[in-house]
Amino acid sequence: MKALCILTGQPLAPFGDAPGLLRILDLPLAQVQRAAVTEAGFEPVDAPPTDGPFLAYSDRTWFTPEVLRRLRAATGGAPGRLRVDDAEFLEGTGGLQDWEEPGLYELAILPAGASSFSQVPAVTVDLGLSSPEMPALHPRMQHVARPLRVGAAMVHQLDHWSHLVRVNQLALGAHAAMEQQRFQSAPLWRKAAIVLGVLWRARSLSKYRMARALCQIGEDVDIHPTAVVELSVLGDGVKVGPHAVVRASVLGEGAQVDEHATLNLTVVGARARVGRGAMVNLSTLLPDCWVSWCNGAQACVVGEGAFLAWGCTLLDMSFGRTIPVEHRGQRVDSGLHFLGVAIGHRAVVGHDVKLNYGVQIPNEAVLVAGAEGLLKAWGEAPTGEPCRVEEGRAVPIRKGRSAPPDP
Repeated sequence: MKALCILTGQPLAPFGDAPGLLRILDLPLAQVQRAAVTEAGFEPVDAPPTDGPFLAYSDRTWFTPEVLRRLRAATGGAPGRLRVDDAEFLEGTGGLQDWEEPGLYELAILPAGASSFSQVPAVTVDLGLSSPEMPALHPRMQHVARPLRVGAAMVHQLDHWSHLVRVNQLALGAHAAMEQQRFQSAPLWRKAAIVLGVLWRARSLSKYRMARALCQIGEDVDIHPTAVVELSVLGDGVKVGPHAVVRASVLGEGAQVDEHATLNLTVVGARARVGRGAMVNLSTLLPDCWVSWCNGAQACVVGEGAFLAWGCTLLDMSFGRTIPVEHRGQRVDSGLHFLGVAIGHRAVVGHDVKLNYGVQIPNEAVLVAGAEGLLKAWGEAPTGEPCRVEEGRAVPIRKGRSAPPDP
């Protein structure tokens, strides 16, 4: 059966990129879609087929090969549109997707000559997802938790920048589930070869050495002996510095993680750099960006060539109402209590800048902190006695002025 991508041309703010250019595990979505279609046994074409039913998907829909297999099995190859009724999956992923009804995706088998997803009936497909055990949260953080359902069959539309965070997280989970599925379905001799290969690389039964051995590592990769790298995919030319930690992450070609930096469940684009001491969790860093130590970045998207200076702050958790965001030119409720920020392509965020959760910074923006409290020149103030900064200059603290409190 043939497969056709239907173009919507709807760009994603604040980046302005067409859907097919959005990066999933550091690959363009169009490339990810085409690979999934081919792996599931469909033939990609560039024009609507006229010789029989065909698979159709929109350029903004991410899916795995297993979803396509399940859709074809559920329809028997007849026309039908993918509907998912897993309530927990929809609760955890549904926010801000522009769909006709919850769980109805732009993914279908259409009859010859059809051009719209609405021309065929919806078919409910069981994705076969499971709920992994979640880490314990502090009681004051319980409100941020959302249901998590993972498996080899995953699907999501990309209609908001927060979906880049979510889909990359789903893709990481799907990658692990697909590897597990391949192992379980392999013949006994193949399973034995895989286990022996891991043991050979680990040369130990230590769970930490095994986690390192389960990494996929490209050519010319430089990992410092003191670094911790576990359950991750490292592209060619990646560098990981002393005492850095990289867990369950994907690093694109030429990416660099400096000393004492920490990455968890994060995708780092080609040639992007995570500076010394930085902490980045659950985020997507696009190619050529640079994230310095910035009080931590969580659930964020950092655009291509963007720069986050030392000491900026990106908030990510609301302890009150759910986080409002911009979407299609309006201020709407994301339905989330946990969400970072989006930094546009080639934008610069300076030292001491504080960004609230849910904020998006446009491409090319340059944002610096205010000058309050910033010393610009010493002036005529004396030395040897306490001074403070007023209007950019040092001013002595004398009689009539309140001295600063003792630390």
